[in-house]
This record gives sequence, C-alpha cells and structure tokens, in this order.
Amino acid sequence: MKYIIRGKKIITDRLLDYNAILSCGQTFRYREKDGGYEVISGEQRCFAQGNEIDCSCPQYFAKFFDLDTDYDAYIKSLIKFDELRDCIRYGSGIRILRQNLFEVIISFIISANNNIPRIRNIIEKICAFCGKDMGGYYAFPTPQELNRVTKEEFRLLGAGFRDTYLQKTAQILAQTDFLQKVESAKTNEAVKMLLSLPGVGPKVADCILLFGLRRWDCFPVDTWIFKQCQNDELNTPSKVRIYCLSRYKELAGLAQQYIFYAARSGK
Repeated sequence: MKYIIRGKKIITDRLLDYNAILSCGQTFRYREKDGGYEVISGEQRCFAQGNEIDCSCPQYFAKFFDLDTDYDAYIKSLIKFDELRDCIRYGSGIRILRQNLFEVIISFIISANNNIPRIRNIIEKICAFCGKDMGGYYAFPTPQELNRVTKEEFRLLGAGFRDTYLQKTAQILAQTDFLQKVESAKTNEAVKMLLSLPGVGPKVADCILLFGLRRWDCFPVDTWIFKQCQNDELNTPSKVRIYCLSRYKELAGLAQQYIFYAARSGK
C-alpha cells in the first residue's frame, strides 16, 4: 500500500477496510462516526474513512495502521492453504495494528471472560478516571497513572474480579523494567514472562504478543477460533494452537485474524 501525508491527513492509494481491521478482536477504543471510524490509541485520536485518515499526528497513525507493510505478499503465501482461502477473501483488508504494549496488556487482562461492549465500557471508564484529558476524549493512562488506582477503585470502575489483576499488574509494570524485558525477549520466553503477570493466561499472552509486539508467530485460541478449527484430533485449544503454529509458522498470527474475523462474522 502506498500513501502520502498532506498536512494532518494521510491519503492511501486504496480504500482501507476499517470494519475488518477494527472488529477482528485486536483493539477496543473505536466507534463508528459520521460514516467512518473514530479511533483512539494512547494519547492520539484519528477519524478514518475510505482512503483518508484525519489526525494531529499522521506519522503515528501511519505506523498504527501498519501502512508500510505489503500484505499482498503475505496473502499470496497464506492463500495456498485450502482452509484459509474463503477466510482471506472475506477479510483481505485486515491489517494487524501496531499498538502500545502497555495498553494491550491492560486491555486484554480486562478482556478475559468478558464481552466486547463491557470490555470497551471498562476501558473508557478507566481512561476517564486516570487518563489525561485530551479535550473531547481521554488518553489511555500511563503505567504510573494506572499504578495510583486502588483495587477498590478498579472494582468501582466495573473491573469485577479483575480488580486485583489490574492493580498488581499495574504495579509491576510501573515499578520494574518488565515491559522492556518482554519486548526484547524471544517469543517463547516472552510467553513465559507474560504468564507470570496476574490475570494473564495462555490466550491472553498470545494476544498481547500478537497485538502489542507484532509477534506473528503466535496463535491465540479463543472460543471462535476453537469452534472453527477443532476436529476429532484437534479437540483442545492447546492442540489447535500447536497445530496452527506448525502449519502457518511465522504467519500464524495473521492467519488467526482471517479465521477469527470470518468465524465471528458467520462466514
């Protein structure tokens, strides 16, 4: 994909499928608005529609939407797998966002055993409670800002049983170099490190690595993925994960997104 930056606007040479990109389970801070989408990431906000992205920091959102990556080449590799062809044709506009690692960790701890409307509501309440007021919206809090929130306050913000997980994880991430260490670790070691965080299980760890660190050699298995991929032999989430990682290798994470989007859309 080619694009140009003109003032505070990014103009791409083709239409972007924002519905596919934003609703395939990788991010939560977006909403439909005036025929397009308002997207918030960290302290930044944009309005995306068609082949234009209006924002105050075009370089940030060019990176966020991964506009410098040629997905056509990856599609050519994955479409060779018979079971992926229909999924790829349906979700060919998917791009894996380049998101902030801290924001992804907190968001996906909130996502555990939760539904998307409630996840989004909890995140927005937390941002309004301790994130920076940007004028019309609130930034996602920094590790230091979130570390000042108590367990009781997390519960009042709707986190439920995740209150302890969020309070303890925020403390770890604010007071140690955990984020830097996991970012520099190899994928298998990074998985082990993430599993040490309160509230992070195998699926959430894979989501964090895929969506927060662009580790495409991860394959999160949730209910939608398991239902789509299971058979008599692949009868557990762990078996599905191992098989798909072996089959799709360094493109497993992208394959997961095509499968997830098609399954959740009923295709």
